[in-house]
Amino acid sequence: MSTRPQNPSLERFYPDRVAGAHVIAFEAVESTMDIASEIARAGGAHGTVVRAGVQRKGRGRFARRWDSAPDDSLLTSTILRMPPLDIGAPISIAGAVAVHDTVRELLGISCGLKWPNDVHVNGMKIAGVLTESQVMTDGTGFAVLGVGLNVNLSPESFAGIAETATSLARVSGELLDLDRVEETMFRRLDEVLSAMSDDAAKLIQRWKTLLTTIGKRVELSTRNGALIGVAENVDSQGALLLRTADGTVHRMFEGDVTLQG
Repeated sequence: MSTRPQNPSLERFYPDRVAGAHVIAFEAVESTMDIASEIARAGGAHGTVVRAGVQRKGRGRFARRWDSAPDDSLLTSTILRMPPLDIGAPISIAGAVAVHDTVRELLGISCGLKWPNDVHVNGMKIAGVLTESQVMTDGTGFAVLGVGLNVNLSPESFAGIAETATSLARVSGELLDLDRVEETMFRRLDEVLSAMSDDAAKLIQRWKTLLTTIGKRVELSTRNGALIGVAENVDSQGALLLRTADGTVHRMFEGDVTLQG
């Protein structure tokens, strides 16, 4: 059964963009990720974006709920095809770096990345990135890059995130125009995806310099339990190298990191 609403509230085309060249906007959806995946399977073009004013069943990593209220966040899912991109490359890393660059441009402040792809300002989460992909037997395929960026969100309006989340408005002290934030983010995403195509290793190195996790003692929660140790490094694929007390180095591709003092 289709997950796509019958009619978008707005469709826009931007010939100067690759990512975000076609934006399909809805007032409210269950999940932009699901709609973008459906459009991709039906042949939707590389760079097509699904944007929503609010998601009823938005999700982050590990299918966790992503809360939003109408027009308080930039909620987008972007179709990225293979070719022209190698979707086995670090799509989530590119997304996180692009959001970092967006926040820095809009607010003029520094922010950090918590491994693997959360964007933080002053230790508070301002954005998350999620990638889901599908590869066909002929080697073609697509990824959907989901970004949830808190723009005018008031964290205290949602149970459980008041102590851990922030927003562009909360940091800057003023409301921001969502269309301006969208324009900035997709311009930055185009730049980062181009850099990734030219030299993925260089992009990963830049991402590494933005990580606030390296060198810290952390607890890493995974689907199979938790590990505690020192986040020593990340490798060329973006995996976290976590050394536990017994000296073992665990190469981890996913998980939630919590600082341990």
